[in-house]
Parts: sequence; structure tokens; C-alpha cells
Amino acid sequence: MLSLLIWWCGIALEGAILFRGLKSRIVPRYPNFYIYATGLFLTDGLLYLVYVFLPSKYLTWMWYPGFVVLFLGCGIVVETFRHVFLRYAGAEKVARAASFLIVGSAVCFMCLYNVLIPNPQAAQFLYVRLQRDFLTIQAILLLAMLQVASYYRITLGRNMKALMLGYGQCVAVTLSALALRAYIGIRFESTWNMMQQVSYLAALVIWLIGLWSYWPAPNPQETIGADGDYAALASRTRDMVSAASTQLVKVERL
Repeated sequence: MLSLLIWWCGIALEGAILFRGLKSRIVPRYPNFYIYATGLFLTDGLLYLVYVFLPSKYLTWMWYPGFVVLFLGCGIVVETFRHVFLRYAGAEKVARAASFLIVGSAVCFMCLYNVLIPNPQAAQFLYVRLQRDFLTIQAILLLAMLQVASYYRITLGRNMKALMLGYGQCVAVTLSALALRAYIGIRFESTWNMMQQVSYLAALVIWLIGLWSYWPAPNPQETIGADGDYAALASRTRDMVSAASTQLVKVERL
């Protein structure tokens, strides 16, 4: 019953986020996020209808929305990248190209779902693996973005803080839950599901409050400077990616 209550609250909060975004006219400012929110609203709503009216089909299709949302969730990282570095050359073009790639990948996967995943057991196994790998990469990118923003004293606006806080805590909780699930085993299954549901509900509340209206980011205190700064930034980024790759290999071997 608690899971159903969280499900209902989630759908209601998703609808409220979309309604508020349209009313305050900030949807065009954060298109990737609102594509993600729309995907959440539609998949949760449709899956609930399947659960109520076609319970025999629920186990077959319960993982389908998760894959779609997993792909679209990458758009939030792209959205934060685009806005944090909006005033700097090249960021807008890279973010736009990545956005099209993410949406295209999600659409292709939706079309090929039945071919790629023949049964629910295979779907669950693939989803857990993809979720772990996708979220690990996103966590690395978010941490790198925060370090660069801190290094160059880029001030984040209220909307960006809400976006990053909501999604960041979701990523952190999910990765922690996946690690515990791998260590403890099947006994942790129900707790794993509940942790993700509560974390997701918290993210929706953060987004609803933080994106209630548009708050432009303050003007940057300083800009990215000469080639020396770029060289230093590139060196630090290479070190971070190398360290993260080493950790990812260690996790893969567990």
C-alpha cells in the first residue's frame, strides 16, 4: 500500500511540475528537463493503467518505462552543462548535439524494446546493469562540472541548484542502493525499491519548489581566461576521468 501511495504522489507531483512549468513559461528554458518530466508523467501514468486494468501484462512491461527514463535522464546532465557554461564558447553547441543524441537513442530503444529484451528476467538484468553504468558516468560528470564551476567561480542560479540537487541525490542514493543490493543479495530487494522510490519523491518535491518560477543565473564573477587556464583545466579533468575509470573497472570486477 505504501508503494501505491508513493506512486500516486509521484504522478501528482509530476503533473504539478509540468503544469507549473507551462504556467510560468519556463519550459523552453529547460527543454531537456521537461522532456524528462513528461516522460516520467506519461510512463508512470500508463504503467499504472496497465497495473490496474491489465495486471497480467504488468510484469512484461514494468521495465519498459525504466529504460526510457534512464535514457532521458542523461538529458538533465546535458541541461545543467548547457546552463552552467552558457556564457562560454562551444558549450551550447555541444549540449544541443548531445540532447538530440539522447532523445534519438531513447526513441530507437523504444522501437526495438521487444527485439532486444525477450522476457522480464532479461529486462531486469539489463536494466540494473545499464542503470549502474549510466548513473556512474552521470555522477562523474556532475562532480566534474561542480569542480569546474567552483574553480572558475561560476555562480549557479536557483533553478540550476534545484535541478542538480534533485537529480544528484537521486543518483547518489540509487548507486548506494545498487552497491548494497550487490553485497547483501535478494534480501535487500524490497529495501532497494523503497530507497529509490523515496529518493525519487524527494527529487520531485525539490524540482517543484526550485522550478516554481524562473530565476536567472547571476552574472559570472570572472570568465575563463587564457590558454594556461584551459591547459590546467584539461589536466585536472584528465586526472579525474582516469581515476574514475579505474574505480569503474574495479566495480565491474566485483
